[in-house]
Amino acid sequence: MPTPAFARLAPVSYAANAVDQLAIATVPLALTAGGASASTVSVVVAAQSAAWLLVSLPAGALADRIPRRRLMQAGAIAAIAGALVAAAGSLSATPSALLLAIGVFVAAAGVVTQILCVFALMPGVVASAQLGRANAQLELARSLATIAAPLIAAFCIARGLGPVPFLLAFLAACLGLGAVSRLSADVPAPSARQPMLAAIGDGARFVLHEPILRAIALCACAWNPAFICLVSMFAPFAAHTLGFSIEEIGWAWAAYGTGALLAAFVAPAAMAHIPTGVLFVGGPLGSLAGSLVIVAGGQRWGLPAVLAGFFLTGFTPMVWLVLQTSVRQLLTPTEYLGRVAATITTAIYGIRPLGALAAGAAAYWWSPVAAMWLSVALFALSAVALIGSPAVGLKSMPVPRRSA
Repeated sequence: MPTPAFARLAPVSYAANAVDQLAIATVPLALTAGGASASTVSVVVAAQSAAWLLVSLPAGALADRIPRRRLMQAGAIAAIAGALVAAAGSLSATPSALLLAIGVFVAAAGVVTQILCVFALMPGVVASAQLGRANAQLELARSLATIAAPLIAAFCIARGLGPVPFLLAFLAACLGLGAVSRLSADVPAPSARQPMLAAIGDGARFVLHEPILRAIALCACAWNPAFICLVSMFAPFAAHTLGFSIEEIGWAWAAYGTGALLAAFVAPAAMAHIPTGVLFVGGPLGSLAGSLVIVAGGQRWGLPAVLAGFFLTGFTPMVWLVLQTSVRQLLTPTEYLGRVAATITTAIYGIRPLGALAAGAAAYWWSPVAAMWLSVALFALSAVALIGSPAVGLKSMPVPRRSA
Protein backbone atom coordinates (compact mmCIF):
# COMPACT_ATOMS: atom_id res chain seq x y z
CA MET A 1 0.00 0.00 0.00
CA PRO A 2 1.32 3.53 -0.74
CA THR A 3 2.36 5.62 2.23
CA PRO A 4 0.59 8.96 2.88
CA ALA A 5 3.81 10.76 1.87
CA PHE A 6 3.87 8.91 -1.47
CA ALA A 7 0.18 9.66 -2.00
CA ARG A 8 0.99 13.37 -1.70
CA LEU A 9 4.11 13.17 -3.88
CA ALA A 10 2.68 11.13 -6.76
CA PRO A 11 0.26 13.82 -8.07
CA VAL A 12 3.23 16.13 -8.67
CA SER A 13 4.71 13.53 -11.01
CA TYR A 14 1.32 12.88 -12.64
CA ALA A 15 0.81 16.56 -13.46
CA ALA A 16 4.35 17.09 -14.73
CA ASN A 17 4.14 14.09 -17.05
CA ALA A 18 0.75 15.23 -18.37
CA VAL A 19 2.31 18.57 -19.36
CA ASP A 20 5.25 16.81 -21.00
CA GLN A 21 3.20 14.28 -22.96
CA LEU A 22 0.74 16.88 -24.26
CA ALA A 23 3.63 18.95 -25.59
CA ILE A 24 5.44 15.96 -27.13
CA ALA A 25 2.28 14.82 -28.91
CA THR A 26 1.01 18.21 -30.04
CA VAL A 27 4.09 19.90 -31.49
CA PRO A 28 4.82 17.51 -34.42
CA LEU A 29 1.13 17.16 -35.28
CA ALA A 30 0.42 20.90 -35.18
CA LEU A 31 3.44 21.82 -37.30
CA THR A 32 2.86 19.02 -39.81
CA ALA A 33 -0.81 19.96 -40.18
CA GLY A 34 0.25 23.60 -40.62
CA GLY A 35 2.52 22.71 -43.55
CA ALA A 36 5.88 23.00 -41.77
CA SER A 37 8.83 21.08 -43.18
CA ALA A 38 10.25 18.02 -41.48
CA SER A 39 13.38 19.96 -40.56
CA THR A 40 11.29 22.68 -38.86
CA VAL A 41 9.45 20.02 -36.87
CA SER A 42 12.78 18.55 -35.76
CA VAL A 43 14.10 21.93 -34.59
CA VAL A 44 11.06 22.66 -32.42
CA VAL A 45 11.16 19.14 -30.95
CA ALA A 46 14.86 19.71 -30.27
CA ALA A 47 14.00 22.92 -28.40
CA GLN A 48 11.73 21.01 -26.05
CA SER A 49 14.27 18.28 -25.36
CA ALA A 50 17.07 20.85 -24.99
CA ALA A 51 15.56 21.82 -21.64
CA TRP A 52 16.42 18.37 -20.30
CA LEU A 53 20.02 18.88 -21.46
CA LEU A 54 20.48 22.41 -20.11
CA VAL A 55 18.41 22.25 -16.93
CA SER A 56 18.90 18.71 -15.59
CA LEU A 57 22.41 19.06 -14.14
CA PRO A 58 21.97 22.38 -12.29
CA ALA A 59 18.48 21.36 -11.11
CA GLY A 60 19.84 18.05 -9.80
CA ALA A 61 22.60 19.82 -7.90
CA LEU A 62 20.06 22.25 -6.41
CA ALA A 63 17.84 19.33 -5.37
CA ASP A 64 20.67 18.15 -3.08
CA ARG A 65 21.14 21.64 -1.60
CA ILE A 66 17.83 23.46 -1.11
CA PRO A 67 14.29 22.49 -0.02
CA ARG A 68 12.83 20.44 -2.83
CA ARG A 69 9.30 21.74 -2.33
CA ARG A 70 10.54 25.24 -3.16
CA LEU A 71 12.33 23.93 -6.26
CA MET A 72 9.22 22.06 -7.41
CA GLN A 73 7.10 25.19 -6.98
CA ALA A 74 9.45 27.04 -9.33
CA GLY A 75 9.22 24.16 -11.79
CA ALA A 76 5.41 24.20 -11.74
CA ILE A 77 5.33 27.95 -12.37
CA ALA A 78 7.69 27.50 -15.35
CA ALA A 79 5.42 24.77 -16.75
CA ILE A 80 2.40 27.08 -16.42
CA ALA A 81 4.16 29.91 -18.25
CA GLY A 82 5.52 27.67 -21.00
CA ALA A 83 2.10 26.11 -21.69
CA LEU A 84 0.56 29.56 -22.11
CA VAL A 85 3.26 30.68 -24.55
CA ALA A 86 2.85 27.49 -26.59
CA ALA A 87 -0.93 28.00 -26.67
CA ALA A 88 -0.38 31.51 -28.02
CA GLY A 89 1.92 30.10 -30.70
CA SER A 90 -0.76 27.70 -31.91
CA LEU A 91 -3.62 30.18 -32.27
CA SER A 92 -3.46 30.32 -36.07
CA ALA A 93 -3.80 27.56 -38.66
CA THR A 94 -0.08 28.06 -39.35
CA PRO A 95 1.50 27.78 -35.88
CA SER A 96 4.44 29.98 -34.90
CA ALA A 97 7.47 27.71 -34.70
CA LEU A 98 9.31 30.31 -32.61
CA LEU A 99 6.60 30.66 -29.97
CA LEU A 100 6.09 26.90 -29.85
CA ALA A 101 9.84 26.38 -29.37
CA ILE A 102 10.03 28.94 -26.57
CA GLY A 103 6.90 27.65 -24.87
CA VAL A 104 7.78 23.97 -24.89
CA PHE A 105 11.36 24.73 -23.78
CA VAL A 106 10.18 26.68 -20.72
CA ALA A 107 7.50 24.10 -19.89
CA ALA A 108 9.99 21.23 -20.20
CA ALA A 109 12.44 23.08 -17.92
CA GLY A 110 9.74 23.10 -15.27
CA VAL A 111 8.87 19.47 -15.84
CA VAL A 112 12.44 18.20 -15.53
CA THR A 113 12.93 20.15 -12.29
CA GLN A 114 9.86 18.52 -10.75
CA ILE A 115 10.71 15.01 -11.98
CA LEU A 116 14.25 15.19 -10.54
CA CYS A 117 12.90 16.24 -7.15
CA VAL A 118 10.35 13.42 -7.15
CA PHE A 119 13.14 10.92 -7.89
CA ALA A 120 15.27 12.29 -5.03
CA LEU A 121 12.37 12.17 -2.56
CA MET A 122 11.15 8.66 -3.41
CA PRO A 123 13.64 6.59 -1.32
CA GLY A 124 12.63 8.65 1.70
CA VAL A 125 8.90 7.99 1.35
CA VAL A 126 8.87 4.40 0.04
CA ALA A 127 10.53 1.31 1.52
CA SER A 128 13.33 -0.20 -0.59
CA ALA A 129 11.33 -3.37 -1.26
CA GLN A 130 8.42 -1.30 -2.61
CA LEU A 131 10.39 1.03 -4.90
CA GLY A 132 9.68 -1.05 -8.01
CA ARG A 133 5.94 -1.03 -7.38
CA ALA A 134 5.90 2.68 -6.55
CA ASN A 135 7.92 3.61 -9.64
CA ALA A 136 5.61 1.46 -11.75
CA GLN A 137 2.65 3.38 -10.34
CA LEU A 138 4.21 6.67 -11.40
CA GLU A 139 4.94 5.29 -14.86
CA LEU A 140 1.42 3.90 -15.10
CA ALA A 141 0.06 7.44 -14.87
CA ARG A 142 2.60 8.63 -17.45
CA SER A 143 1.50 5.83 -19.76
CA LEU A 144 -2.12 6.92 -19.47
CA ALA A 145 -1.01 10.43 -20.45
CA THR A 146 0.93 8.94 -23.37
CA ILE A 147 -2.25 7.27 -24.64
CA ALA A 148 -4.53 10.25 -24.12
CA ALA A 149 -2.23 13.07 -25.30
CA PRO A 150 -1.89 12.08 -29.00
CA LEU A 151 -5.60 11.31 -29.27
CA ILE A 152 -6.48 14.70 -27.76
CA ALA A 153 -3.91 16.49 -29.92
CA ALA A 154 -5.03 14.78 -33.14
CA PHE A 155 -8.73 15.39 -32.40
CA CYS A 156 -8.16 19.09 -31.67
CA ILE A 157 -5.75 19.83 -34.52
CA ALA A 158 -7.93 18.09 -37.11
CA ARG A 159 -10.74 20.46 -36.05
CA GLY A 160 -8.72 23.68 -35.92
CA LEU A 161 -8.48 23.73 -32.12
CA GLY A 162 -4.69 23.87 -31.90
CA PRO A 163 -4.40 25.80 -28.60
CA VAL A 164 -6.63 23.37 -26.65
CA PRO A 165 -3.95 20.71 -25.88
CA PHE A 166 -1.64 23.40 -24.52
CA LEU A 167 -4.46 24.88 -22.44
CA LEU A 168 -4.97 21.40 -20.99
CA ALA A 169 -1.22 21.34 -20.25
CA PHE A 170 -1.65 24.71 -18.51
CA LEU A 171 -4.45 23.23 -16.38
CA ALA A 172 -2.30 20.19 -15.51
CA ALA A 173 0.58 22.47 -14.50
CA CYS A 174 -1.76 24.46 -12.24
CA LEU A 175 -2.92 21.23 -10.60
CA GLY A 176 0.74 20.28 -10.15
CA LEU A 177 1.43 23.56 -8.37
CA GLY A 178 -1.45 22.82 -6.02
CA ALA A 179 -0.08 19.32 -5.36
CA VAL A 180 3.36 20.74 -4.51
CA SER A 181 1.81 23.08 -1.93
CA ARG A 182 0.46 20.04 -0.05
CA LEU A 183 3.91 18.44 0.37
CA SER A 184 5.73 18.50 3.69
CA ALA A 185 8.79 20.73 3.87
CA ASP A 186 11.91 18.80 2.86
CA VAL A 187 15.45 19.94 3.59
CA PRO A 188 18.31 17.83 2.12
CA ALA A 189 20.93 16.53 4.54
CA PRO A 190 23.59 19.15 5.33
CA SER A 191 26.68 18.85 3.12
CA ALA A 192 29.71 20.92 2.25
CA ARG A 193 28.71 23.84 0.08
CA GLN A 194 30.57 23.00 -3.10
CA PRO A 195 30.56 25.27 -6.12
CA MET A 196 27.79 24.27 -8.53
CA LEU A 197 30.15 22.82 -11.16
CA ALA A 198 31.99 20.76 -8.53
CA ALA A 199 28.70 19.34 -7.23
CA ILE A 200 27.62 18.44 -10.76
CA GLY A 201 31.00 16.81 -11.36
CA ASP A 202 30.63 14.67 -8.24
CA GLY A 203 27.37 13.24 -9.54
CA ALA A 204 28.84 12.51 -12.96
CA ARG A 205 31.91 10.82 -11.44
CA PHE A 206 29.75 8.62 -9.25
CA VAL A 207 27.84 7.40 -12.31
CA LEU A 208 31.02 6.80 -14.31
CA HIS A 209 32.62 4.77 -11.50
CA GLU A 210 29.53 2.63 -10.79
CA PRO A 211 29.53 -0.04 -13.56
CA ILE A 212 25.78 -0.64 -13.63
CA LEU A 213 24.89 3.05 -13.61
CA ARG A 214 27.48 3.63 -16.34
CA ALA A 215 25.89 0.92 -18.49
CA ILE A 216 22.45 2.48 -18.01
CA ALA A 217 23.79 5.89 -19.04
CA LEU A 218 25.55 4.55 -22.15
CA CYS A 219 22.46 2.68 -23.27
CA ALA A 220 20.33 5.78 -22.72
CA CYS A 221 22.77 7.94 -24.71
CA ALA A 222 21.91 5.93 -27.83
CA TRP A 223 18.28 4.99 -27.09
CA ASN A 224 16.99 8.51 -26.57
CA PRO A 225 18.30 10.07 -29.80
CA ALA A 226 16.68 7.07 -31.49
CA PHE A 227 13.37 7.75 -29.75
CA ILE A 228 13.40 11.47 -30.52
CA CYS A 229 14.13 10.66 -34.18
CA LEU A 230 10.94 8.61 -34.07
CA VAL A 231 9.01 11.40 -32.31
CA SER A 232 10.09 14.17 -34.64
CA MET A 233 9.96 12.26 -37.93
CA PHE A 234 7.00 9.93 -37.58
CA ALA A 235 4.35 12.57 -38.35
CA PRO A 236 6.03 13.71 -41.62
CA PHE A 237 6.88 10.08 -42.51
CA ALA A 238 3.35 8.88 -41.82
CA ALA A 239 1.66 11.80 -43.57
CA HIS A 240 3.82 11.97 -46.70
CA THR A 241 5.12 8.40 -47.14
CA LEU A 242 2.36 6.25 -45.63
CA GLY A 243 -0.52 8.60 -46.43
CA PHE A 244 -1.91 8.58 -42.88
CA SER A 245 -4.43 11.16 -41.67
CA ILE A 246 -3.75 13.24 -38.56
CA GLU A 247 -6.13 10.98 -36.61
CA GLU A 248 -4.32 7.83 -37.78
CA ILE A 249 -1.02 9.33 -36.62
CA GLY A 250 -2.64 9.97 -33.24
CA TRP A 251 -3.83 6.35 -33.05
CA ALA A 252 -0.29 5.14 -33.77
CA TRP A 253 1.10 7.13 -30.84
CA ALA A 254 -1.75 5.91 -28.66
CA ALA A 255 -0.63 2.34 -29.43
CA TYR A 256 2.77 3.29 -28.01
CA GLY A 257 1.07 4.50 -24.84
CA THR A 258 -1.03 1.33 -24.64
CA GLY A 259 2.11 -0.79 -24.70
CA ALA A 260 3.66 1.38 -22.00
CA LEU A 261 0.50 1.17 -19.90
CA LEU A 262 0.44 -2.62 -19.99
CA ALA A 263 4.15 -2.73 -19.18
CA ALA A 264 3.68 -0.49 -16.15
CA PHE A 265 1.09 -2.97 -14.87
CA VAL A 266 3.31 -6.02 -15.31
CA ALA A 267 6.69 -4.46 -14.45
CA PRO A 268 6.62 -5.25 -10.68
CA ALA A 269 5.75 -8.91 -11.34
CA ALA A 270 8.36 -9.13 -14.11
CA MET A 271 11.01 -7.68 -11.78
CA ALA A 272 10.09 -10.27 -9.15
CA HIS A 273 10.18 -13.34 -11.42
CA ILE A 274 12.54 -12.61 -14.36
CA PRO A 275 16.31 -12.14 -13.91
CA THR A 276 17.16 -8.45 -13.75
CA GLY A 277 19.76 -8.74 -16.52
CA VAL A 278 17.24 -10.25 -18.94
CA LEU A 279 14.88 -7.33 -18.37
CA PHE A 280 17.73 -4.88 -18.86
CA VAL A 281 18.63 -6.17 -22.32
CA GLY A 282 15.00 -6.68 -23.31
CA GLY A 283 14.31 -2.94 -23.37
CA PRO A 284 16.64 -1.89 -26.20
CA LEU A 285 16.12 -5.13 -28.14
CA GLY A 286 12.35 -4.66 -28.03
CA SER A 287 12.74 -1.07 -29.21
CA LEU A 288 14.88 -2.22 -32.12
CA ALA A 289 12.29 -4.80 -33.16
CA GLY A 290 9.43 -2.32 -32.83
CA SER A 291 11.14 0.37 -34.88
CA LEU A 292 11.89 -2.13 -37.65
CA VAL A 293 8.22 -3.08 -37.77
CA ILE A 294 7.18 0.60 -37.92
CA VAL A 295 9.55 1.58 -40.73
CA ALA A 296 9.73 -1.55 -42.88
CA GLY A 297 6.36 -3.07 -41.99
CA GLY A 298 4.56 0.26 -42.19
CA GLN A 299 5.58 0.73 -45.82
CA ARG A 300 4.39 -2.78 -46.66
CA TRP A 301 1.32 -3.37 -44.45
CA GLY A 302 0.29 0.11 -43.38
CA LEU A 303 -1.50 1.01 -40.16
CA PRO A 304 -1.74 -2.50 -38.57
CA ALA A 305 2.06 -2.92 -38.72
CA VAL A 306 2.63 0.59 -37.37
CA LEU A 307 0.26 -0.03 -34.47
CA ALA A 308 2.04 -3.30 -33.62
CA GLY A 309 5.46 -1.66 -33.86
CA PHE A 310 4.49 1.24 -31.62
CA PHE A 311 2.93 -1.12 -29.06
CA LEU A 312 6.20 -3.07 -28.85
CA THR A 313 8.26 0.12 -28.70
CA GLY A 314 6.15 1.25 -25.75
CA PHE A 315 6.05 -2.06 -23.87
CA THR A 316 9.66 -3.21 -23.53
CA PRO A 317 11.25 0.18 -22.76
CA MET A 318 8.66 0.87 -20.04
CA VAL A 319 9.66 -2.29 -18.16
CA TRP A 320 13.29 -1.19 -18.63
CA LEU A 321 12.50 2.31 -17.34
CA VAL A 322 10.80 1.10 -14.15
CA LEU A 323 13.66 -1.33 -13.59
CA GLN A 324 16.52 1.10 -14.11
CA THR A 325 14.84 3.82 -12.03
CA SER A 326 14.54 1.41 -9.09
CA VAL A 327 18.13 0.17 -9.55
CA ARG A 328 19.43 3.76 -9.58
CA GLN A 329 17.57 4.60 -6.38
CA LEU A 330 18.98 1.49 -4.68
CA LEU A 331 22.57 2.05 -5.81
CA THR A 332 22.75 5.79 -5.09
CA PRO A 333 23.68 7.14 -1.64
CA THR A 334 21.05 9.48 -0.20
CA GLU A 335 23.27 12.56 -0.41
CA TYR A 336 23.86 12.00 -4.15
CA LEU A 337 20.28 11.29 -5.25
CA GLY A 338 19.62 14.63 -6.93
CA ARG A 339 22.95 14.83 -8.76
CA VAL A 340 22.97 11.21 -9.90
CA ALA A 341 19.38 11.56 -11.09
CA ALA A 342 20.43 14.66 -13.03
CA THR A 343 23.39 12.89 -14.65
CA ILE A 344 21.27 9.94 -15.78
CA THR A 345 18.43 12.24 -16.81
CA THR A 346 20.86 14.16 -19.00
CA ALA A 347 21.86 10.89 -20.63
CA ILE A 348 18.24 9.75 -20.93
CA TYR A 349 16.67 13.00 -22.11
CA GLY A 350 19.36 15.64 -22.52
CA ILE A 351 20.95 14.07 -25.56
CA ARG A 352 17.62 14.03 -27.37
CA PRO A 353 18.18 17.38 -29.15
CA LEU A 354 21.05 15.79 -31.06
CA GLY A 355 18.71 13.06 -32.24
CA ALA A 356 16.08 15.58 -33.33
CA LEU A 357 18.60 17.69 -35.23
CA ALA A 358 20.17 14.62 -36.84
CA ALA A 359 16.72 13.47 -37.93
CA GLY A 360 16.00 16.90 -39.39
CA ALA A 361 19.28 16.86 -41.29
CA ALA A 362 18.59 13.38 -42.67
CA ALA A 363 15.11 14.46 -43.75
CA TYR A 364 16.47 17.62 -45.36
CA TRP A 365 19.29 15.97 -47.29
CA TRP A 366 17.50 12.71 -48.09
CA SER A 367 13.94 12.08 -46.86
CA PRO A 368 11.84 11.38 -43.74
CA VAL A 369 12.24 7.68 -44.58
CA ALA A 370 16.02 8.02 -44.21
CA ALA A 371 15.52 9.76 -40.87
CA MET A 372 13.33 6.89 -39.68
CA TRP A 373 16.06 4.39 -40.62
CA LEU A 374 18.47 6.51 -38.57
CA SER A 375 16.18 5.86 -35.61
CA VAL A 376 16.42 2.10 -36.21
CA ALA A 377 20.23 2.28 -36.35
CA LEU A 378 20.40 4.18 -33.05
CA PHE A 379 18.11 1.69 -31.32
CA ALA A 380 20.52 -1.03 -32.45
CA LEU A 381 23.41 0.96 -30.98
CA SER A 382 21.61 1.22 -27.63
CA ALA A 383 21.38 -2.59 -27.47
CA VAL A 384 25.08 -2.93 -28.28
CA ALA A 385 25.93 -0.47 -25.48
CA LEU A 386 24.19 -2.65 -22.90
CA ILE A 387 25.04 -6.17 -24.06
CA GLY A 388 28.17 -7.39 -22.28
CA SER A 389 27.85 -4.87 -19.43
CA PRO A 390 27.60 -5.91 -15.75
CA ALA A 391 23.91 -4.95 -15.81
CA VAL A 392 23.11 -7.88 -18.08
CA GLY A 393 24.65 -10.30 -15.56
CA LEU A 394 22.38 -9.25 -12.67
CA LYS A 395 20.22 -12.06 -11.34
CA SER A 396 18.17 -9.89 -8.97
CA MET A 397 17.83 -6.32 -7.71
CA PRO A 398 20.96 -4.91 -5.99
CA VAL A 399 21.28 -4.28 -2.24
CA PRO A 400 20.25 -0.71 -1.21
CA ARG A 401 23.05 1.79 -0.57
CA ARG A 402 21.98 4.60 1.72
CA SER A 403 25.24 6.51 2.31
CA ALA A 404 28.57 6.92 0.58
